[in-house]
Amino acid sequence: MGPANPHEAAEPVAPADAVPADAAPTAPDPSDTVPADAERGPVIEAAEREVTLQRSVRYGRLLIGGAVLGAVVAAIASLLFPVEEGAEYTMAQAVGFFAVLGAAIGLCIGGVVALVLGLVARRQRGVGIAVQSDVR
Repeated sequence: MGPANPHEAAEPVAPADAVPADAAPTAPDPSDTVPADAERGPVIEAAEREVTLQRSVRYGRLLIGGAVLGAVVAAIASLLFPVEEGAEYTMAQAVGFFAVLGAAIGLCIGGVVALVLGLVARRQRGVGIAVQSDVR
């Protein structure tokens, strides 16, 4: 016979596909998670485009190169002239001063060279074909 009170159930009933609480979790089946279109493999879309190629000058490298070259040339040039006996400065001070002065002059010359090379490089433009590939 059934329970005396219809609102009172004897025991809760678990669904048929329920997993017990003490059971170890299992990995999902990979065939369930793979989309149907992934079985075909990657789709590659390629498009060719015409692009303009323009060369440019690396201004920082030319400026630093000019400063270093100017400092070295000025330091070597200052070593060619001896310091008099009663002078208030030493040879090392003279070399350092002329190295700083030569670096400033070399920096300016490097900047002018970079600007001229930049103008020449802008005149030389080319056209090329770029291939853009999208893989999905």
